[in-house]
Amino acid sequence: MISRFFSFVIITLSLLSGVVLFAYVYQYPESAFPIQSHTQETKMERLRSAPGKILSSFSLIPQFNKEQTFFSVVIENHDDARPYHEGIEDAVLVQEFLVEGFISRFVATFDTRRIPKEIGPVRSLRPYFLDSIAPWSRTVFHAGGSPEALKRVTEGSHFFARNLLYFDDEHNSLRKDGPPAPHDLFLNKALIQKFLVEVPESLIHPVEWPAYKLGMPEGGEKAESVRINFFNVLHNVLFTFQPLSQKYERKNGTEISPARPSTIVILEVPIDNIGEYGRLFMTLNGRGKAQVFHSGKMWNAHWSRSSFTEPFRITDEVGEELPFAMGQIWMTVLPTLERVSWE
Repeated sequence: MISRFFSFVIITLSLLSGVVLFAYVYQYPESAFPIQSHTQETKMERLRSAPGKILSSFSLIPQFNKEQTFFSVVIENHDDARPYHEGIEDAVLVQEFLVEGFISRFVATFDTRRIPKEIGPVRSLRPYFLDSIAPWSRTVFHAGGSPEALKRVTEGSHFFARNLLYFDDEHNSLRKDGPPAPHDLFLNKALIQKFLVEVPESLIHPVEWPAYKLGMPEGGEKAESVRINFFNVLHNVLFTFQPLSQKYERKNGTEISPARPSTIVILEVPIDNIGEYGRLFMTLNGRGKAQVFHSGKMWNAHWSRSSFTEPFRITDEVGEELPFAMGQIWMTVLPTLERVSWE
């Protein structure tokens, strides 16, 4: 009996050690921190000494560790670019905005521990993109931008930005054969890792993720297909719920996206004005109407926030936080919810 007890203890301790080791490796994979400099080695030493006590290592297990760091990439959504989308399926959050010509463009946010092999096509920055990502990410990759957006990232101290147009000659692999210009600029994993090492510590911005409560809200209307009207067959969007995966297929024009969001959030945000070259301006602070779709249902909601550093608060019609489904979040910003229909 005693020998059985000791055998049980030994097996339990072995399993516990294995779990802790797995959790540690999962949290700090070597590929995410390639040793390239003495500074980076110092960072690695600090990371390796962080767990300390065995029990504290349980926080490294993905289910228990909610604090993560992110980076964002501006991705083109012109109909010529869509067939070449790369990496968007690995984003934890995709935010979709109208730009000039009322074509939409994406800002995709990624976990620094799970960097896709390639992301793109990378396109230009707008100031409201910065407002949208600030609660989650202070690191953004783009290719050019409006004067207002470029001024914010070059003269301000809130963001670490890399304008890839300045690195195109040095890293000629950024241009990819196949996609038509200017939709041929792509970020690769090695370059992302190189840039992430350069992010100042003051802008390493860990946040809890998922940022929204998870679960199934009460009520809701059946909504197994969701349509967004962009008034052009090349740009209209259809989300179709897939019951087996509990995710949505996204069809944009004739192209089916590699992204498979679990939750779709649509925010109604008026366009403040249209500036030079048709550039749009909008305010992402305040309060407005929203709709949330997941699990084949729709809930009417409201969004609110008082500063660009706060996450969007999504609440139901009585002011309670609306739970989301686990998985990728797709957030579309439109000037009116009248463009949205479902069945």
